[in-house]
Amino acid sequence: MTHNKQIKYEDAVVHILLSRPAALAGREVDERWFAKWRPVIAAAKAIAANGGEPDMFTLSEYVKRPGLLQELNEIRNGTHAAAENLPKYLDGLRSLHQATHVQQTLSAALEELQSGADLEAVLGQMMQSTLAAVSSETRNYNHSIKAALGEFVDGLETAFDARETGGLGLQTGISALDRVLGGMHSSDLVVVGARPGVGKTAFGLSVLLSLAKAGKRVGIISTEMAARQLMLRVTSANSGIAGSALRDANLQDGDWPNITAAINRVAHLNFRIFDKPNVTIADVALQAKAWAIDGGLDFVVVDYLTRVKPVKSSGNQTIDVGEVATGLKNIARQIDIPVMALAQLNRSSTKRADKRPTMADLRDSGVIEQEGDQILLLHRDDEDDAAPAEIIVDKNRHGEVATVRCWYLPQTMQWVNFADRHADAA
Repeated sequence: MTHNKQIKYEDAVVHILLSRPAALAGREVDERWFAKWRPVIAAAKAIAANGGEPDMFTLSEYVKRPGLLQELNEIRNGTHAAAENLPKYLDGLRSLHQATHVQQTLSAALEELQSGADLEAVLGQMMQSTLAAVSSETRNYNHSIKAALGEFVDGLETAFDARETGGLGLQTGISALDRVLGGMHSSDLVVVGARPGVGKTAFGLSVLLSLAKAGKRVGIISTEMAARQLMLRVTSANSGIAGSALRDANLQDGDWPNITAAINRVAHLNFRIFDKPNVTIADVALQAKAWAIDGGLDFVVVDYLTRVKPVKSSGNQTIDVGEVATGLKNIARQIDIPVMALAQLNRSSTKRADKRPTMADLRDSGVIEQEGDQILLLHRDDEDDAAPAEIIVDKNRHGEVATVRCWYLPQTMQWVNFADRHADAA
């Protein structure tokens, strides 16, 4: 049955190519989806890319297969397929190709396991291969300059209309930072670096809560903290009760109504948590893709970068971290969302006269610096909680770099606007 569908869909697409070639303009057609007509589809794309028009004669001349001209003539005149059904045929071929890829991946994994290969390594490779099959072919990556300019103008008009609501990008909740960044944009990798104890996770949660309260669909891949620990922080931030008091259950009777109200304020939010401690970049990609399919996903935080492992370690920490950073950037592009990766800084800045961190302080920083579209470095005085905190925008692919002042509230573990130092918990 599957084989019959494959032949039917392939013949239909080739018929439309020969009879209504304009119907395929701007559509993603991957020759890998085809079996019988793969050389013809590849030839049609090559001819069109060189400014020619693929017809029976040019295709036959290009492929140089005996009898092809007669075969194409039979398809053109003997097959009935409406151009209006082209999306159905292409989607069908894509699905069949993906199913075949997954079946082959599973068969190969079974053979490796039977030969004594390491289970975790096989599963990691299997997940990565499966993700490549099911997620990388849903968008069109082939554009003419006319089409690309049209997309640019559409985006420009949307951004212009969005100015009054704070801009097109997703807002972090720190107003001064959002003005510098212009928001966080789809397909961007936002790297947030800080030394241990400065408040990376707190910053990520502050951004997640701000977005979720604005109706966005968000998630966190938490490799360091369990879900209940994250919820302690969320409850503290929304109730105004110190995190240490919640941790030790050092509560007064009057605290319980605040806790209940805080929980009720956030329980309805579209906020997902994946707290597996030992994850590979394939795990992260599959989980983000699963969220995107199941209800949608607008933004995800990965806490934190160097605890995520490559599918197969190279034995070199710098290379492994680089592979993970590239993988996170690919996730941002494939799902078309901003991905925020929290990252550790080394302690070399503490030995300098000016203790403010720089990109060079990122651990294994080479590829992280390259892949990050925006790199934010958190800085605050370890000895003076009354001093303002700083967010140093050290790289911004879309605009200026700057240093933004704000506040870190250690008791409730929140990052807030500079003007909100004494504001009540939201």
